[in-house]
Amino acid sequence: MPTYTCKYRLPSGNRSHKRQALISCFLNEEAGIGRGDEASRYQYNVESYEGYGIFLKRPTQLNKGFDFTVNVQGMYFKKNRRYSNPSHNDIFEALVCCRDECPEEYDAVKSAIIAIYECDDIDLSHIEAFFLDYEGRQRPIQIILLAIKWLFMEQDCAYWNYSGRQMLFDGLAERGLV
Repeated sequence: MPTYTCKYRLPSGNRSHKRQALISCFLNEEAGIGRGDEASRYQYNVESYEGYGIFLKRPTQLNKGFDFTVNVQGMYFKKNRRYSNPSHNDIFEALVCCRDECPEEYDAVKSAIIAIYECDDIDLSHIEAFFLDYEGRQRPIQIILLAIKWLFMEQDCAYWNYSGRQMLFDGLAERGLV
């Protein structure tokens, strides 16, 4: 089966409304007919910023139903291999770098994270901060902020009956990043 590529825009609203809209979108996916090449695969293009894109990939390796990976098009993250889907640790490292490299702008970054956590629709273009990727290249922090938005959504879909997005937010707070 082919990989389907779709555009998706998260609607305005509260956490519950956003989650319901995203899961309703997933419910419209074509059913697969087996494993491997017979599985239906989806890429949802959800955000763009200055030549970078955020996209969701389904299904994931974990096969948790409504789970998806959040990927950044236009750059890679690295541990032992190059990959486009940042881990929470990659997010933490990028924010620590931003805080260290752009201390005068970091309050705006923190405010943006809190607004995203609270499901506010915000404009990120006024933030003039960056982080350094694993090669030492400057990247706009907006990429990380948009990835955080979708990582919050991923946790709301996968862990709704628990704390959802609160888990990542707590990790950010424990590190003094919000």
